[in-house]
Amino acid sequence: MLEAGDSLPSGVIRGLAYEQLFAESGFDAKFVSRRPGRLFENNRFSLFNFPPVRNRLMNRAIAYNENRIRKLARDVDVIYLNKVSSPALLQDLLKDKHARIVYDFGDAIWLQEWSASELNEVLREVDAVTTDNEVTASYVRKVNPNCVVIADAPALHAFDERRIELGNKPNDRIVLGWLGSPTTAYNLYVIWEAMEELFKRHNNLHLRLVGTGHDLRMIPEFENVKYSCVSSYDQTRMVEEVFGMHVGLFPLQDVERCRMRGVFKATNYMSGEAAVVASPVGQCPDFIKDGVNGMLATTKQEWMDKLDQLIVDEELRRRLAANGLATVRESFRVEQSFAMLKQVLGN
Repeated sequence: MLEAGDSLPSGVIRGLAYEQLFAESGFDAKFVSRRPGRLFENNRFSLFNFPPVRNRLMNRAIAYNENRIRKLARDVDVIYLNKVSSPALLQDLLKDKHARIVYDFGDAIWLQEWSASELNEVLREVDAVTTDNEVTASYVRKVNPNCVVIADAPALHAFDERRIELGNKPNDRIVLGWLGSPTTAYNLYVIWEAMEELFKRHNNLHLRLVGTGHDLRMIPEFENVKYSCVSSYDQTRMVEEVFGMHVGLFPLQDVERCRMRGVFKATNYMSGEAAVVASPVGQCPDFIKDGVNGMLATTKQEWMDKLDQLIVDEELRRRLAANGLATVRESFRVEQSFAMLKQVLGN
């Protein structure tokens, strides 16, 4: 069960990416969504552009889907819930329990969609929990010890299919890239001052921001920084954008919301052979070995110094990028993640 089909990255990474592997492993797996996903996105019917109409239609679609899910739940052996954000629906499934229930979630959702008490009640009652990093797992295990960390595996096959075509980086400028969403754009403020200084120092830089949404008030009001934005992206566009980056930026605020984030952003940069520079927050310092498969930076000066090294030293960029790609190939393949999930679902 997905929250919104393929319109959310989690639905692809931790759900639909396993579809073929489920079939090959003998599972009769049916994928359903609570929300209608892309049903109303970019809809050409102007009626749907009015929020009251859109919201009514969305609510009706959600109610229909939830009723369908309740009926389906009575005839299955296992329910795997991927980042489903409805405490009421989960409580209904737990009350009318006919199957083993595994709840998968990431991020600090107790600070966002749910209250901590609502989340803890669900975590306590489900049979198992899966999440993408040990930091989040430490929170879960206080309530439910049956929690397994399953890494988010980037779509390495999608990168490999276009590696020959897109593998050559731009040679007329150095592109510093950021992948994210409007809800994570606040992390760019971590590197705002460092970016301003670097762009004063180097005239061959460009900052590419991918996933900003349409409201650019969410990003810093850059003064010296030359930048461009992509409001949204799908997997194909993401692969293309990352291959165009020399350096992938992963700044994080040192707050609970950010400490609970996994390293999926970094593994995507690595899959597209962009050298990663990240804040040593959450899982990042366990995964990124400074100077080996990426770099870690905390202060403004560290961000400036390490990015400056990568800007002027092509060989260093290539070495970190090669080691990063090797790290993904060794430890972040979708087959590895599915093998762990299969064990959890089958227990």
